[in-house]
Amino acid sequence: MVLSIIIPSKDRGLILNESLEKAYWAINKFDAEIIVINDSKTAVIQILPQWEVKIKVYNNPKSGVASARNLGAEKAKAGLLFFMDDDMWLSAENVKAIINLHQRFSGKCCINLNWIYPPALSKQMKGTPFGRYLNYFGFDSLEGWRRGSTWNSKEIFPVEGITSQNLSIKKTDFFRADGYNESFPHAGFEDHDFSHRLNAAGIQPYIYPLSMMYHNEADRMDVKSWLARKKRGGETRRVAVEMGHTDLKIHYGWLKWSVYTILLALQPVLYSLLSIIPNIKLLDPIYFKLLNTMLGTAIFEGYHRK
Repeated sequence: MVLSIIIPSKDRGLILNESLEKAYWAINKFDAEIIVINDSKTAVIQILPQWEVKIKVYNNPKSGVASARNLGAEKAKAGLLFFMDDDMWLSAENVKAIINLHQRFSGKCCINLNWIYPPALSKQMKGTPFGRYLNYFGFDSLEGWRRGSTWNSKEIFPVEGITSQNLSIKKTDFFRADGYNESFPHAGFEDHDFSHRLNAAGIQPYIYPLSMMYHNEADRMDVKSWLARKKRGGETRRVAVEMGHTDLKIHYGWLKWSVYTILLALQPVLYSLLSIIPNIKLLDPIYFKLLNTMLGTAIFEGYHRK
């Protein structure tokens, strides 16, 4: 077996099923497997009987995406692992690229493929101020997420850290770096922590921009759920700081602390203001500024949540 694809999932039935169907056909002509780790304590993940040859589902006895990924790595039969989120669409071209890249780079390395939102979702986003906000600030592509950092559209290039939205790594290298830290309560800064240990183990991260995946966040196109995820990101950032990642520490002076404390109390008002802004592109700057204020407030709340 040449490749084990590991997909942690929690309560995203329709999104997961769509991703699994694409992944199943993507590996149809490869000696590969798909391992789904169900991180939900209430939902059951069921797959079509014809998929069972290629896809196995395991329930996570622990909790959290980090432990789910580690369990998937333990169950994997192949020497090459590919972690991907349950909303990523895998193609046969992606699989071929992953295998070829790790044959080409025989040393210790791990590789992210490129990603963007699916065309239909990108088109839908243009019709809403929130969608235009995500596009304007680059939340709908890997290149956008790395705005201000190194990017090369023409060839594979080294980077300082990884994202686990999609990540290929040899199983021996994964365990050499001790896998993901299971102390993180949610997805977020476990990637930052893992990147540090990869670097310490001499495992170089790369981005390969020429193989594109689609990131299907169609079920997360509302402001409240988006801000809730940013709040959880603030929580995991605080956990990382307490683990010793002092580079992630956020310094709130007394003035900013006071302002965000007031804004927390005014959150219902802020949501109401956001909802009454007409869907007119000329008013997008007002919408963007208000949503950025709410984003900072959500991170503040998560970071200081006990």
